[in-house]
Amino acid sequence: MKKVLIIHTGGTLGMAEGKPDNTLKPVEFQESVVNFVPELEKLAKIETVFAFNIDSANLTIAHINKLVSVLKEHYDKFDGFVIIHGTDAMAYSGSALSFLIKNNRKPIILTGSQKPLRHIRTDARLNLINAVEFATMEIPEIAICFNSKLMRANRATKVSSGDFDAFESPNFPYLATVGVDIVLNNRCLKLLQVKGETEFNYLEEKNIGFIKTFPGLNPENYNFFLENNVDGIVIEAYATGNVPILENSLIPFISKASDKKIPVIITSQAKRGRIHLESYECGRMAKKAGAVSSLDMTFEAAIMKFQYLLSHKISVENLEQWFHKNLAGEISL
Repeated sequence: MKKVLIIHTGGTLGMAEGKPDNTLKPVEFQESVVNFVPELEKLAKIETVFAFNIDSANLTIAHINKLVSVLKEHYDKFDGFVIIHGTDAMAYSGSALSFLIKNNRKPIILTGSQKPLRHIRTDARLNLINAVEFATMEIPEIAICFNSKLMRANRATKVSSGDFDAFESPNFPYLATVGVDIVLNNRCLKLLQVKGETEFNYLEEKNIGFIKTFPGLNPENYNFFLENNVDGIVIEAYATGNVPILENSLIPFISKASDKKIPVIITSQAKRGRIHLESYECGRMAKKAGAVSSLDMTFEAAIMKFQYLLSHKISVENLEQWFHKNLAGEISL
C-alpha cells in the first residue's frame, strides 16, 4: 500500500462548539482522523502530523512557510500528502505551495470541510476519503479536493460559505471528478515536464496594499500606500481590468506608484474570464500608467504569486515578464 501523510493545520474539520456561545473554534485534535474514518486505512498506510491548529482566517506567511518545512521534512518518506486546512484560506495556501515547491513529483492534496468531522451530517468524511485516494495516485499536483472534485489549487477559489460545493475552478477544467468511478482528466493533469530536483522555497513578509474599485472610490484615501513605500499594490478592478479614469481616476495614483518603483497588479471582480487591459480605454490607460495584468489567474493565485516574486527580489522592470510566465499551471496559455 502507498504511504500517505496527513498534515493537520486546523479549520472547520477539526473544530467543535465552544462554550458558552457554541461558536466553532479550533480544539485539541489529538485523535487520529483514522479513529473517525477507519476506511482510510483500506486506502493507504496513514500517518498524521500537526503543523499548526488554527482557523484559517488567521493564516499568515509564517504558517505557509511552516507548511513548506513540514512537507520538506517528510517528502522523501511518503508517496503522497493530504493537508487538512480551513476553507477560508485554502486556495491561498494551495496557490502559495504551487509556487514554493518546484519540480513537485507527488500528490499534495488540500482538503477540509464545511461541517466538523465530529458532526453526524458532515462532508468531512467523504472529502477525506477522496483526498487520501487521490494521494495514492500518480498525480504530481498541488490540488484541492472538495465535494467530489479535484482542482488545481492555484486555479481554485472559494465560492460558497453555506454549501458543501464550496470551491470552483472558474477558468480551468477539473483535474478529476468522483462518482461511481474516479475520472481523471489526463489532458489537464501536469504529467509533468519536471526538470531537476524538487526544491522547497519560502516567502518573505511583504507589505502589499489592496484597492477594490467601486462607484465613489476616492483615490486620495490610498495615498498612504505611496507615502509608506509598500512593496506592491493590487487593484481589484472591474471585468477585464477597467478602473475609473474620469472623476476619481486611479490613473494618477498608478502613475505615482510606477514612478516610485512600486509594482501595481490588476485583478478582476469577475471570477470567470481574463484580464484584457487593451479592450477598453479604462484598462488601456491603467496599463500605460504601469499596471500589470493578472491574465486569468484567480485572485488568490495572483496575490500569492505576487508575494512569491517580491520575496525573490524580482525587479519592477522584470516583474511583468515574470508575472506573465506560467510558473505552476496558474495561467491558461
